[in-house]
Amino acid sequence: MSRPASIFAEVESALHDASGERRIEVLRRVTDLFVGQAAQFSDEQTHLFDGVLNQLIKHIEERAIVELSARVAPLPNAPAETVRALARHDNIDISGPILTKSSRLSDGDLIEIATTKSQAHLARIAGRNSLTMKVTDVLVDHGDADVANTLAQNSGASFSDTGMAKLVMRSDGDDRLTESLAHRADIPPHHFQNLLAQATDAVRTRLLQSAPPDRQQAITNILSQISAQMASAPVAAARYIEAQRQVNSFSQDTELLRSKVFEFSVKKRTAELIVALSVLSAVPVEAIDRLFSVPNAFGLMALCRSVLLDWQSAWAVIMASAGAAMLQAHTDTLREQYETLSPASAQRLMRFWQTRQKMSQSAGAAAPARRAQ
Repeated sequence: MSRPASIFAEVESALHDASGERRIEVLRRVTDLFVGQAAQFSDEQTHLFDGVLNQLIKHIEERAIVELSARVAPLPNAPAETVRALARHDNIDISGPILTKSSRLSDGDLIEIATTKSQAHLARIAGRNSLTMKVTDVLVDHGDADVANTLAQNSGASFSDTGMAKLVMRSDGDDRLTESLAHRADIPPHHFQNLLAQATDAVRTRLLQSAPPDRQQAITNILSQISAQMASAPVAAARYIEAQRQVNSFSQDTELLRSKVFEFSVKKRTAELIVALSVLSAVPVEAIDRLFSVPNAFGLMALCRSVLLDWQSAWAVIMASAGAAMLQAHTDTLREQYETLSPASAQRLMRFWQTRQKMSQSAGAAAPARRAQ
């Protein structure tokens, strides 16, 4: 089979009369021909191969398609429709090489796959040499912890400010993700500050030890600012009990509850505010208490957006938190983030965050038990 024009007859014969092994042999010969001369083929000839390969992969075993995927993935002019079909395959051994390496996939292809396929597919996309903000926004929204960490470690991934804010929030309780983000050269200062605010003491120590001298001083200064912001006394447990009693009296009226959130925020009635937000969101009081004690506005914004509060109420909530003094200068930026954050995205983010908090608490409770053994 020396010329592209001779492909049709042999493929047609293989599809109608040949055994599975014969079809695999034909696929390999077609692939050999294309890969060996790919740079010389015109668009019209590449389109011809596209049709042939698309027909063959519908009628052969997956082990042969795995080989095809690995061979065409790096080619800049790989047959486009074949590549798209391979990228959407449920078998990650087939789709993986295409998702990681193929330049023939558009942002639209990657976004569609990220919202419809498995976490294994998302992880392969997250490892691409280059990712735009549009794609990373979707991966941050839909990816699990492994996807998030792969993204954070990928120097070729670009992030929107909101996408980075979501990753920072998701790193709360996840030491691996925290350190991956901290080592990114492009993390903005305000996100780095938020990252340190919620980092564990062990991570802070490691970051200080591994940082160059000038960076060490910057980290020390940020930690001093954070310490000053978090110095206020925590809400006493008895205050929560009384706040729960008060809020329960109108907890069935959602609109009234939302209006009370604004009132409690303005009056700095923190216990009642946290309980009201807990009732609205079904997030435990202790989890919301953490959002209030760490000077990172995005977590509170995600919480407020997830329960459909307007910006005026959300800003009042932020100003009632421990980080109010550090956040007042960022009103416009935070409002823009809030308005672009969809309720569905905020709800997903809260679920990711709560899951990580539960895992972190379980790990913390298990450690003393192991030491006691």
